[in-house]
Amino acid sequence: MSRLIALLAALGLLLSAGGCASVSSLETPELQLTSFRVLEHEQDALEQRFAVGLRVINPNNRDIDIQGLDFSLDLNGRRLARGVSDSGFLLPRLGEAETTVVVTTSLFDVLRQAMQLGSQEEALEYRLRGRLHLGGMFLRSIPFDRSGTLEQ
Repeated sequence: MSRLIALLAALGLLLSAGGCASVSSLETPELQLTSFRVLEHEQDALEQRFAVGLRVINPNNRDIDIQGLDFSLDLNGRRLARGVSDSGFLLPRLGEAETTVVVTTSLFDVLRQAMQLGSQEEALEYRLRGRLHLGGMFLRSIPFDRSGTLEQ
């Protein structure tokens, strides 16, 4: 009886290791900034909220169950906003999905960025970095880091 239990435990470990190997071979999905919209705020508030549209592209040949995400958005080397979302979606294999996340920034960060933009006529550099949180046992999140240029 104990030999049967040991055999089943060993088989379970082998299956788990095989699952880990296939999950760890996931290529990082690509995130693209698709929209950035100012949301209404209270007159006395010291923060500003934006709706950020994201397109998530899956280069993998398997669906990915996204349970949420968190990220920060930098503009010209300075953090502009931070956002989190617990809205889940299924990212289809070799496909894409779109989501919108509400992000928050301080009024001071917005003013600092506005002053910097007023004195600049070049393109804006942005950086979007964070994690996609997954459903599943073996891999809990996939980090991402995307940089680009926004033309004025």
